[in-house]
Amino acid sequence: MIQSDSISRLDVPCLHRIHIGQASGSHLIHEAIGMSIEMNDLIHRLERLNEKAAELKLPDNSFPVTFDDGWIDALKLQSVFESLNHIQPVLFLTMRQLRGDWSLLPLPRLYDSVSDAISDIDDIDSLRERLKGLCEEDQHALLDSMELPRDIPSPEMIGRDRLGDLVDSGWLIGSHSHDHHDLRFDDALALEEGLCEALDATLEAGGVPWLAWPEGRCRMEGCEIAKAVGFERQFSLNVPAGMVDHPDLIRREIWR
Repeated sequence: MIQSDSISRLDVPCLHRIHIGQASGSHLIHEAIGMSIEMNDLIHRLERLNEKAAELKLPDNSFPVTFDDGWIDALKLQSVFESLNHIQPVLFLTMRQLRGDWSLLPLPRLYDSVSDAISDIDDIDSLRERLKGLCEEDQHALLDSMELPRDIPSPEMIGRDRLGDLVDSGWLIGSHSHDHHDLRFDDALALEEGLCEALDATLEAGGVPWLAWPEGRCRMEGCEIAKAVGFERQFSLNVPAGMVDHPDLIRREIWR
């Protein structure tokens, strides 16, 4: 099992998309915003991370490599992790994903609309931030009003039927919350109720009581609420909105 002292010695990676060779299709926009990494480069970095963990004499499966949002790309690494004995892969999924909704999350749905025109990403930064402040339902409603397509389910997502295979091969499943938006400004009671529901869904799926805050953003009150409802470990990102000094919180670095 992962130990806190193991985590404090090395940066914890956060991964989203993985492409092979030159990025194309939907990977283009994710690479442009720093959320897709080339497969061979990733494997080399994982091997080096495993070597560093060995040099530090960390126990087997003691250092987390985390995957957010449920992309099917993670399956490309199933055999890779078999030889990286110090690393523990962790997949963070939203409550809707755990309950069977494998459509694209709103932001990736937006990125898909500009995947063939990379220059457009500069024009949608304000829309991205606006979406992050809305609940998923309202995000999708806004994108519906823009007539952007939505695949239900999306072939780019792992799908519930693959989770058992991942768990059987040693992966851990954690929560990416009850709703994928910036939760810092949610009402405390609503946040508590939502996180309770998310924790239940995670445990029902055979997961562990770990929470990755959406967008890597959190605040001290939210961390305390997550702890109180039963999340034993929490993850943010190395961004200003994720730099909360909470003892249960681990800040991650997006690999790109």
